[in-house]
Amino acid sequence: MKILVIGCGSIGRRHAANAAGLAEVAVFDANAALAQKCAQEIGARCFDKLADGLAWRPDGAVVATPHHTHLAIAQQAIDAGADVLIEKPLSHSSTGVAAFLAAVKRSGKRVYVACNMRFHPGPSTLRKHLGGIGKPLFARAHVGNYLPAMRPDADYRQLYAAKRDQGGGVVLDAIHEIDYLTWLFGPVRSVNCRADRISTLEIDTEDYAMLSLRHGGGMTSSAELDYLRRYKSRGCEIVGTDGTLLWQSDGKQPERCLVRIYRQAAGAWETLVDIADVDGGRPYVEQVREFMAALQGGDGGQLLAAELAAQELRVALAALQSAADRCMELTVSDKD
Repeated sequence: MKILVIGCGSIGRRHAANAAGLAEVAVFDANAALAQKCAQEIGARCFDKLADGLAWRPDGAVVATPHHTHLAIAQQAIDAGADVLIEKPLSHSSTGVAAFLAAVKRSGKRVYVACNMRFHPGPSTLRKHLGGIGKPLFARAHVGNYLPAMRPDADYRQLYAAKRDQGGGVVLDAIHEIDYLTWLFGPVRSVNCRADRISTLEIDTEDYAMLSLRHGGGMTSSAELDYLRRYKSRGCEIVGTDGTLLWQSDGKQPERCLVRIYRQAAGAWETLVDIADVDGGRPYVEQVREFMAALQGGDGGQLLAAELAAQELRVALAALQSAADRCMELTVSDKD
């Protein structure tokens, strides 16, 4: 099996290294020196031109480039006969999404969007034990990290996350929360949001957002997202008719992960997961393995299919529009 990784930034290098243990891997980046360094590190082939990489006829392609380039590059990979895994989010805007999905359908190719939090012990344990708290009533999710510390070897002002025209901002960057809340409770039907830059960070995007999501069936969830927290924190509380699920992860390298359940019948808390140092690389490895399995005829398992990823992108874009409209509640369309 041949895998072409397009984009050799930090996430692209991670995907390439993970895939190298499972398949024949080649890499490409517009920055040739970056691609060559990545190839040397993992013993992969390196292409100077994307066209040459696609002419290599890879079975699968991983698109790990800036958000605003995702659709165009993924389309080229599909046209070359490859199934595709696109780094989240699917794109930075709704422009071209409908046409892309139509092209995917015509091609018959498998296209997924990388949301590795589905493979993290926090959300995956919540999903596994959701039935243990009766009917879910509401949920509160949060994630916070300090943007300048997220890539210590780079000037945060030059990262895509800091630039609106490249799909930056905490709402799109933290679309993981929208994804796992959708994974747990079903599609979001409406959203209202407050989002703004409330710090002195030198960025032209929001660094804080609070989303309120209404899922089909009336379930309500919220997500608080920020680029401001000096100590990384992530988690979710789910309140149900018969109990509560609580996940909390704190820190990074090490990351402490704790998941507990309170069952009304027992009148006590039970610890489901208690990991002192989460293996942060494992969700990425499992995701690539799932992609490989899909290329060999598997059902995609926990992977996020492109069509649902497009719906989650609509939620994120509606949230940003809601913030611009002074927190007005907006219905999320099923189509672009």
